[in-house]
Amino acid sequence: MTPLALHVAARLHDADRVDVSDDVDRKGQFGRYENHQPDFARSQNMPDLVTENIVDVARREFALEPPATPDDQEAIPQSEYRDFWIGELETEPWDIYSISEAMAARFDINPGWAFKTARQHLNQLVLQARMRGYRQERLAGRRFRWAGPEADHPACQWIRDQIPEKGLPYHEVVELMQEAKRRFVENPPSSTHVVHDWCRHEMREVQ
Repeated sequence: MTPLALHVAARLHDADRVDVSDDVDRKGQFGRYENHQPDFARSQNMPDLVTENIVDVARREFALEPPATPDDQEAIPQSEYRDFWIGELETEPWDIYSISEAMAARFDINPGWAFKTARQHLNQLVLQARMRGYRQERLAGRRFRWAGPEADHPACQWIRDQIPEKGLPYHEVVELMQEAKRRFVENPPSSTHVVHDWCRHEMREVQ
């Protein structure tokens, strides 16, 4: 079922648009209450190089497409969507659950789809902030890996296969990211920081 179909079905079958029987909705609830959370779910879990850069990234490097809306609803302007993210990230501590709930309420979209969108977009902003933080520091001698859940996309699997356990220099991982997009991704995301749509991987220093 497409994201738009999920949205329409939720509006037709539930006046409050909250249906935890839908897989996409249950993911958000499960993560919050059962403690199965992505690494980037809460600002308290983020290193300083992320929290110190993420608001500026949202202001200056924003490349996120607003979530789709049904035909009877106006499209969300990107400027409004950017302002939404800036406001959410300026208020610490932030977490993926409060952001997704605020997104659903502000833009009148299905809560499950808002969670799925927030998960992808928060991960992208965290990755951009992390990479900006790395670039602000001395990179000589430091090595990085492609971190995240088990790779279910050939592009991310390929990147992981190219990186030894000890990691690679920063610029070599960036080059692998771009090569993976060329090799494996049709209509790749415009952001240089995202390998494919719905990617949840990120560059992380090998400690």
